[in-house]
Amino acid sequence: MNKTIVITGTASGFGKLVVEMFAQAHWNVVATVRKDSDMNIFDDLDNVTTLKLDVNNEEDDLNFGELAKQQYGRVDALINNAGYFQAGPLEGTSMDQVHRQFQTNVFGLIALNKAFFPIFREQRSGIIINVSSISAEEGFPYTSVYEASKSAVLSLTEGMNAELGEFGVIVKVLLPGNMQTNIFNKTEVAETTIADYIEPWQHFNAMNTVRSNPQITADVMFRMVTDGNNKQVRYYSGPDGEAVPRVKHLLGQQWFWEEFNQRNHGKPTQLWNTLMPSPQADDSQE
Repeated sequence: MNKTIVITGTASGFGKLVVEMFAQAHWNVVATVRKDSDMNIFDDLDNVTTLKLDVNNEEDDLNFGELAKQQYGRVDALINNAGYFQAGPLEGTSMDQVHRQFQTNVFGLIALNKAFFPIFREQRSGIIINVSSISAEEGFPYTSVYEASKSAVLSLTEGMNAELGEFGVIVKVLLPGNMQTNIFNKTEVAETTIADYIEPWQHFNAMNTVRSNPQITADVMFRMVTDGNNKQVRYYSGPDGEAVPRVKHLLGQQWFWEEFNQRNHGKPTQLWNTLMPSPQADDSQE
C-alpha cells in the first residue's frame, strides 16, 4: 500500500515541487491550495488529490486531519509549508499586519499540527515537517515580524519533537536559506512609510537579490520525510542556510552577531565573505 503525505501551500515554490517529487516516488499526496484558480494544477498526476484550505481558518485546520485521512484511508506524513512574508520597518508595521503574520505562520500551523496529532499518535507513527526560515537563527532588519513568527515555529517544533517522540511520531523543522520563490512577489510591506527608513531599507534589499533554486529546498524536504532519521530535528537548505550553524559554532554567538551585523549594514568583513557563501543564483521562473 502506498504511503500518503499531506502538503500545505502547494500552488508554487517548495510546495509544488515537493508534491511532484512525492507523486513521482509513488506516494499518495493530499495537496492544499488557497485559491479556486489553483485547484487543477496537479490534474496530470493520478495519485494527487488537491483540496482547498485557507490555513488562517483555524476551525478548518482542526478538522483537516480527518478530511485528509478520508482521501486515501491513511496519513503517514505532513509538511506544513504554507506561509507568507511580511517585510518593512517594525515602526511602520500595523498591529493588524503583525497579527495576520502570526495567524498564518504560527497559529494556523499550530492548528494543523493539532489536527494530525491524534491520527499519528493512535497509529504510533507519523512524520511532521514544519517550515521555518534561516532568519529564525539570524536577525535580519526589516523582516523582524516574519522572522519572529519563524522563530516561534522553530521552538514549537523542538517542543513537539520531545512531546510526541514516545508515541513514534517524528517532528522536524526546516530552515531554508534565501530561495527564489513567489513569496517575494507577494510580499506584504509595512503599512506606514516613514522617511528615515526608506534609504537604509532600499540599501538592504539591494544586498539580497541573489537567491537559490527552490529545488534545493524541495530536495531537503523529501529527504526529511524519507531518511528514517529520528535523531535530527533541525535541517537546513541552501549554501547560506547550511553555513549559518557551522559559522555560529566556529565563531560563537557574539562574534557571529558582530560579523552578521556588519554585513547587514553593507560592510561585510573579509572573514564573513570567506566563511559565508552567498545563495546560488537561480535563473528559473519559480
